[in-house]
Amino acid sequence: MADVIDRHWREASAAWLKGFAQVAFLDQPLHGLLVIAAIAVLSPWSAAAAAIGATLAILLGRRFFAQSEWEWKEGLGAYDCVLLGMAWGGALSRGASMTFLLFLAILACLAMRGPLVRRLVSLGLPALALPGLVTTWLSLSVFSALGSDFWLTPSINPFGVAGPAVAIAAVAIGMFLKHPRAAAVTAAAAALTAFLYVLLAGEALSIRGAGLWAFTVAPAVFALPAAFLRGLRPGWRAASMSALLSAAVWLIWPRIPLLDQVPPLMAPLFIGIWGALALTLGKDRLLCLDHGVQHAARLIGGARASGGTLVLTGAGISTASGIPDYTAGHWLSPGVPLSRYGFEAFLADAESRTLYWDACAHFHAVAASAQPNPGHLALAVLEASGYVSATITQNVDGLHQAAGSRHVGELHGNIFGVRCLACDQMVDWPAADAWRQASPSCPACGGLLKPAVIAFGEGIRLATWHMADSEAQGCGAMLVVGSQLAVSSASALLASARARSVPCIFVTLGALAVPVFPNDTVIVCQAERVLPALARLLGVRLPAAVAR
Repeated sequence: MADVIDRHWREASAAWLKGFAQVAFLDQPLHGLLVIAAIAVLSPWSAAAAAIGATLAILLGRRFFAQSEWEWKEGLGAYDCVLLGMAWGGALSRGASMTFLLFLAILACLAMRGPLVRRLVSLGLPALALPGLVTTWLSLSVFSALGSDFWLTPSINPFGVAGPAVAIAAVAIGMFLKHPRAAAVTAAAAALTAFLYVLLAGEALSIRGAGLWAFTVAPAVFALPAAFLRGLRPGWRAASMSALLSAAVWLIWPRIPLLDQVPPLMAPLFIGIWGALALTLGKDRLLCLDHGVQHAARLIGGARASGGTLVLTGAGISTASGIPDYTAGHWLSPGVPLSRYGFEAFLADAESRTLYWDACAHFHAVAASAQPNPGHLALAVLEASGYVSATITQNVDGLHQAAGSRHVGELHGNIFGVRCLACDQMVDWPAADAWRQASPSCPACGGLLKPAVIAFGEGIRLATWHMADSEAQGCGAMLVVGSQLAVSSASALLASARARSVPCIFVTLGALAVPVFPNDTVIVCQAERVLPALARLLGVRLPAAVAR
């Protein structure tokens, strides 16, 4: 029992501190201590109110407000209440009578969080601390209606004029601990913005001016490359967009009718981040912000210099192009045993050959009218950009080549080819239904012709296998898309890559026929959605048809 209590206490303490860290887009308990120190040197009352908010969020978030285990542990559920508490510092300093009202505001914030988060997630946007911001505005309205000043900026500052410098230094240390490069860029952007503001506005640095450079531009620059798109190429472009958008909103806010009576607080920052993510990530932003997809993108990016990523695809990548699984029986005659479509049966009797040709002709007709979907197109541009070393496919539809992929190994052949079983020569497909009159024969040697796809019981061509195995032994990562790996050849390629401890990523909608290891990355989603998102996160320009 003591061990359980100790574990819960440590988890709750870490989540409490992370709630403070999230205010500055940081994520470690140590970062939270630095943020608490920054708040306290500016206003002890704000720090106290923020501590009350974080405590209530940690105590009530999971049990009464349906916070997930992950968001509770990361302090995201407490983040809103910390910001709300910071705003309530002035009111709390008036006496204990305000504590009850603060509790009510915190409960309102917690109740509001679920619906607002769900709505923003449906739009593919992070919730940030919108519930805390809205609750702060509501608090202002209530105090104003009662004829009282909410007093957002308490005058108690134990460090005097040095307080802001100490606070900025504490937060800056946290930023440098998390992401030194982003912190350096943030410091430069904040300094430049402050200089331009003083120069153009003709006034000295003030609390009002700090609202632009310290609370708007600086976090807008830091948040994208350090938190939402960490280690990903679009993060820096999004950071510049976010800074410009948030600064523009901050500057025009007082000039907008009705809004001129509402303090902007964190609204310009939030609008800047949302706008930058929407412009940078487009329609794929929901998946692009998924932690699993981002982790996969980092793995693929890291593998670029060590052999690239080998892609292994199965039927799941082509279903969005209207092609069911070739081996699932959609092309076979009802009531005919599967054994009649095997390689031995094809060699043994003419009737089995006719059945096989009929099934392949059916598949051929569907494949001929199919077009590559966004998944195929994304893999093609990833190959052209050097991220994908090769694509090994279990499919026979030729859609990878149609999308523009050049280095493709087809384990099971290609439905658009016909091969002589005697001399290995490739020929064109025979006229429709010609195989019903007589088994097609090679014009060069007279041997049996067969569609160039691997039948049940037929071996994979050695040249294809050597190419696939060589790629598996030299890749820096493996990406498995739309395959359950139930076929031995595919699982053997995975085993070859795993033997070298390379990262393995799975994009699937079904259960895998191979064990999933702790270090594997599994993304349960459609390939045509995930692959374009990966391309965006790697900074690869997608074809216009996919980017829309």
